[in-house]
Amino acid sequence: MLCYRWEMRHTVATFAMLLILATTGRAHSDGDSGVLPSWNDGPTRTAVIDFVTAATKDGDPGYIAPEARVAVFDMDGTLMPEKPLPGALLPLVADVKTAVAKHPELKQQPGVAALLAGDLKGLQALGETGLAQIVAAAIDGRTVDEVSADMAREERAAPNPHFGQPYTKLAYRPMVELLRYLEANGFQTWICSGSPVAYTRGMSQEVFGIPPERVIGSSLQTRFGERDGKTVLTYTGKVEHVTDREGKPPVIHLAIGRRPVFVGGNVGGVGDVAMMRYAMDRGGPSFALLVNHDDAKREFVYAEKNGDSLAAATRYHFRVVSIRNDWKTVFDPSVTPRPSAP
Repeated sequence: MLCYRWEMRHTVATFAMLLILATTGRAHSDGDSGVLPSWNDGPTRTAVIDFVTAATKDGDPGYIAPEARVAVFDMDGTLMPEKPLPGALLPLVADVKTAVAKHPELKQQPGVAALLAGDLKGLQALGETGLAQIVAAAIDGRTVDEVSADMAREERAAPNPHFGQPYTKLAYRPMVELLRYLEANGFQTWICSGSPVAYTRGMSQEVFGIPPERVIGSSLQTRFGERDGKTVLTYTGKVEHVTDREGKPPVIHLAIGRRPVFVGGNVGGVGDVAMMRYAMDRGGPSFALLVNHDDAKREFVYAEKNGDSLAAATRYHFRVVSIRNDWKTVFDPSVTPRPSAP
């Protein structure tokens, strides 16, 4: 009888423990069910949630003080497609075409010719010289206010030929959810893009909900002056700083004054590795998320020829997010790629 009672107590205790564990597991799962709904359950989503949970729990080893919760994201290829042409360059192309119509001799400049031909590799090969040529053609002599007003013109929302939709509708849905999730947990979100900041700021609020004052980009020189008795800032047509690769950490420091604790970038040109390492080396909890373009059906497949960004992810402990495997949906459900996509 004594043995029977002990066995009964042991069975009841075991059952109770299993019930508690199961209930606890369900509570944790239910609590996360509304978080990042466009992400598939898996190690990447879990890692993001675990990092943010620890960062906001006082006393946790992963706790991050509110003033240090800074998240910085690349834009083209990280928050929206960069193929076949980065979205912020579309209005730049429109401005260059307008300038060339008035001054055909501009077509003789290699950077302008490459941009008009859609030769991005050729334009990238020209480096800062090519960028300076197209910027000078597009905005030399125009005021900051004129360029900002032009960004609001409806024809600037030209469709991406791959999706047949304006870039303003092509934000990656999972990444926008991530922005809102971070902000809801006290993170300040920023964009740091290689595209000219004069154009990037024109779409940041509408597309990503990030105000223009929290956008960093390649900077264009301006000069102070007067027109019609009013003060103006006029673009000189010169590039002050190219915000790409090793050029990103210095401007992040200049704009924010501290290392970010969360950084998002993408494969395709190793342009984000430097700022991701900059965050990971901060000497405290940090998270680097690298978007891997591996979904030919819903987006694109591309990477560096030698896989440099993915190799850096392994070496420096970046978390890789697979578009194919980690995202339930890439865009708004109304957006679908065309069969003739590159």
